[in-house]
Amino acid sequence: MITGLRQRRRDGLPRLLDDGRTRARLRPWPHQPRIAQLVLTDHTKAPTVNTLLTWLAVARDHGFTSVRTSALSTSATPPFTELGFASIQRLALLRLELDRHTSTSGTSRHELRAVRGSRQIATLARIDRAAFVDGWDLDTTGIVDACEATPQHRVRLAVTANDKPAGYMITGRNGAAGFIQRLAVHPDFEGRGVASSLLVDGLVWLQRRRVDDVLVNTNFDNERAIDLYRRFGFEVLEESLSVLALDDLTNESPR
Repeated sequence: MITGLRQRRRDGLPRLLDDGRTRARLRPWPHQPRIAQLVLTDHTKAPTVNTLLTWLAVARDHGFTSVRTSALSTSATPPFTELGFASIQRLALLRLELDRHTSTSGTSRHELRAVRGSRQIATLARIDRAAFVDGWDLDTTGIVDACEATPQHRVRLAVTANDKPAGYMITGRNGAAGFIQRLAVHPDFEGRGVASSLLVDGLVWLQRRRVDDVLVNTNFDNERAIDLYRRFGFEVLEESLSVLALDDLTNESPR
């Protein structure tokens, strides 16, 4: 066993990196197999510099030439910036205090279906690729990872009256904390209440499980999404999140 690393392998790639204090998942960036994505299981808890060096060496040994992080809170970024990582995206963080007085009522014009099986997950990935700027979408592996990021999750696919897949949402729960893990609407169906239908469904599910706070993040430039969340009572927090990148893993010591 490598110091600071416990490996769970799938197709030769160590899926879980664990130093006993911090954990991360390693996966290829969607549609860019030479870029590694390092996803911290707790976005607020930073690995030590030595642990991060070990993880970068693992990524390099598996043929990755660069690495990007998941969205990190400010408290988790110091070891990354010390090793030369730079911010490539800033995300707004929004919170909803969810209680029995919160309005989660609404009429859905769309059928919402539970998602089971690889075919339906592939459908979600197609929606995601259409909905997000190239390079920031989730593939099937990324969608599964988003589901597994919390102990409990709910996935719903919204379809039109003509049975066309229109959008989907992953809602996560960890104790009294809730998360909108992913919300994507196909561009062909924007402005038809798809996102609202999915949000109502996810928030009701969280409310019934006595969740206190719900968090979601989105790009600061995504004014449409921020406006939607605000209509549901979310407030933009002062804290923001960052995605960091190290462009060259060929140097054995990034420092």
